Amino acid sequence: MEMRKCPNGHYYDASIHAACPYCTGANNSGATLPLDSFSGGNGGSPTMPLTGATGGGSDKTMALQAAMNESDSDDGRTVALIKEEKGIDPVVGWLVCTEGKEKGRDYRIHADNNFIGRSDRMDICIRGDETISRENHAILSYDTVENTFFFSPGDGRAIVRVNGKATFQTVELAPYDEIVIGKTVVKFVPFCSKEFVW
Repeated sequence: MEMRKCPNGHYYDASIHAACPYCTGANNSGATLPLDSFSGGNGGSPTMPLTGATGGGSDKTMALQAAMNESDSDDGRTVALIKEEKGIDPVVGWLVCTEGKEKGRDYRIHADNNFIGRSDRMDICIRGDETISRENHAILSYDTVENTFFFSPGDGRAIVRVNGKATFQTVELAPYDEIVIGKTVVKFVPFCSKEFVW
């Protein structure tokens, strides 16, 4: 099973479907839809009755509306300090894959902790390398106060390496350090440095 999240917020099994079956209409019977789909994504009141409502469909619709009004406006993720202060969550650097299934791909690094794994829920998702844990294989962090980058091993089974050396504790990163995670090799490219900070 390879779970993916489409741009519209649907989760689907990519090992079965090439594209989101909910968006393409390939699987719309009994499908769970995001709350935005009831209001056309404009934040208005839901007007579409829930599937399976019998007679009391309006009560279920009203319950859905009440739940939407009580929910937080964010998606439940913790907000980075820089986003809280500046109103944006800017890129502070990149990892660039030089060896592995995603060779040539870049991964954005944001302020604070960036969790690395195969899952789409990770800040840095490296797909196709079964030797990388789904979640929290390693952590790449940017300290906005010290303007410094750090790399730490996470909960992954495979040992991570920085410049060929096994890493068992947090190490400070320098520009163009080589990081090995599973069978994937990435180069660290900072954007924030002595020359620029957000």
